[in-house]
Amino acid sequence: MTETRNLTRIWKMLIIAMTTGVVLFILFTSLYRPYHPAFQGSVILFYGISVAFITRPISKKLIKNNEKLNLTRLIFVGNETSPSLLDIVLAILGVCPCIYITIYWVPIVSNPMAYETYHLVLGAILFLILIEAVRRTVGYTIPVVITLFVLYALLGHLMPHNIGHAGFSVEELLYSFYLTTGGIWGLLTDLTSRLIAIFILLGPVLFACGVGNSLIKWAHFMGGNIHGGAGQIALISSAGLGMLTGSSVANVATTGSFTIPTMKKLGYKREIAGAIEAASSSIGQIMPPLMGAGAFVMAELLGVKYSTIMIAAIIPAACKFVGTWSGIYILARKHGFDKLPKHSIPKWSELLKPSEVLVATIPIGILIYLLFLSLPPQNCAAWALLAAIIIFMTGGLFRFQDISKRFKIVLQAFFTASIKALVMLVVMMSSVQIIVMLINITGIGVRLSEIIISITGGNTFFLLIAVMVVTIFLGMGLSTTAAYVITASVLGPALIMQGLQPLHSHMFIFYFAIAAGITPPVCIAVFTASAISKGSWIKIALIAMGLNIGGYIIPYYFMYQPVILTHENLLVTLWLLVIMMIAMFIIEAGIFGYLKKPVSWFERILFLAGGMFLMKFSLISISIGLVCLTISLASHMSSFGRPVKQLDIKRDNVLK
Repeated sequence: MTETRNLTRIWKMLIIAMTTGVVLFILFTSLYRPYHPAFQGSVILFYGISVAFITRPISKKLIKNNEKLNLTRLIFVGNETSPSLLDIVLAILGVCPCIYITIYWVPIVSNPMAYETYHLVLGAILFLILIEAVRRTVGYTIPVVITLFVLYALLGHLMPHNIGHAGFSVEELLYSFYLTTGGIWGLLTDLTSRLIAIFILLGPVLFACGVGNSLIKWAHFMGGNIHGGAGQIALISSAGLGMLTGSSVANVATTGSFTIPTMKKLGYKREIAGAIEAASSSIGQIMPPLMGAGAFVMAELLGVKYSTIMIAAIIPAACKFVGTWSGIYILARKHGFDKLPKHSIPKWSELLKPSEVLVATIPIGILIYLLFLSLPPQNCAAWALLAAIIIFMTGGLFRFQDISKRFKIVLQAFFTASIKALVMLVVMMSSVQIIVMLINITGIGVRLSEIIISITGGNTFFLLIAVMVVTIFLGMGLSTTAAYVITASVLGPALIMQGLQPLHSHMFIFYFAIAAGITPPVCIAVFTASAISKGSWIKIALIAMGLNIGGYIIPYYFMYQPVILTHENLLVTLWLLVIMMIAMFIIEAGIFGYLKKPVSWFERILFLAGGMFLMKFSLISISIGLVCLTISLASHMSSFGRPVKQLDIKRDNVLK
């Protein structure tokens, strides 16, 4: 992924003007009503493509080269403050097809199959430009995947009958791509422009308005009094802020910049500090009420309300959080990491300041309340955003000091969110929509589903393993949302054909798309944490996987125990929640080999087995789990473990 330019002069003014326009457009359509997918999508894609080429250079290496701006660099590369001529030409070529759709979308939609040659030319230009835009913003993975699917669509008639198809001409593909709502103006582009865009703006604006600082203070208060205080703070703050960012990598980059150094000052090894942050940041995407873009896509694909996804995610998210908390606590006891010093923990009087309470609770409260009223999610987010801005601008208690300074902070949040996150998401989701289109028109999803079911012999467990492997593999080079959408389109039908519930199947895929961020060999969240902590990335990945073990095993349990997501019986749901939390603590003790003192391998095996059996909701399974737990605890309490060396750390300087 290439870095953005630091634009100056006319280019900076141009980006500011375009960003102001698109932000107002997003706010208007979120508060009032969205337009037709072709119109709405073309407006947002116009912004995404143009800003992508102006702000992202053709090569990060070349742009950092400090050579003088000669003719070659002026034409092809540009510099850190202005785009090249090639960038400008590509931006213009990319926006022309978008402008055409914006103007003529009504006759195009009203007259299917009525098209001219120039329509196909515009489609071809947009296709090629979009591929280059996504390469600049996300990397090479999505362009490579699109290329493979295009070749499959063109050459399907040459393939074996079980995976082949009749084949499509270039003309048919361009028509489907550019002139139908199943192509580039389909579900993902529409969803991004209509719904996800406002949430992309919401997170940074809430953070800038003080919600982020409030969450961090509460994280210090709740985590500072527990063993491994800095690690617990990283967990709570990363999980909380991850709901706003919706991205593991972005979360590591933001919260990790202060949580990792704090942990290192407390004596945490580099690898442990990086692993705690990487594992904690992966929780935010499955933490209600905001679960990242993937959850909104899931709601659209399943045709259910977002509140349904949010409620279903509560128990798995709580258990995963408790599992990571348990792992951090056990590592802290094992390595002698103590609580934070008293002076670094906020007092109740600080947390309950009226301005602090208003800034944090009212916007989030409005969002949750309106979501449960079943209002459109984009409408809920827009009202929450406006509430946050009003409270922040008035100082929380209608105090108008420094109003101009606060206004600049809000504007900066809008611009940063738009130029970085929104542009990336727009071009990425539009590109993934191409893949979804090709999957649908070629029928490869159904064919692959039938093949995988045949290979796994109709065994549900083996089928789930196959889907897990594919999802993690795709997630290694794609964002969580992209990996989820592609896997759900290709292999989701296989799970449903096997008789598994659609909600559970999609949630299963979503969980492993998130887990890909910390799973070697390509674990982007881990690499980000490694860059901050300066620790070994492979060690960070292994520890993070241990801390995140719930993210690997909980999906299997809710596939076999649907009540975990459906909450059909309140008593059973509460029982499951308690048992699963206890089980996660036991499993983490087995993974990291410590409870009250170091545990033997025999005890570790019993801890792991006992925890796994406890999570299966049946009398026999729970009985076996309790027996394993009893034996392991009896052995642990009666044996003599080696004492743990407590680290001598000067904790008074932790937060300086």
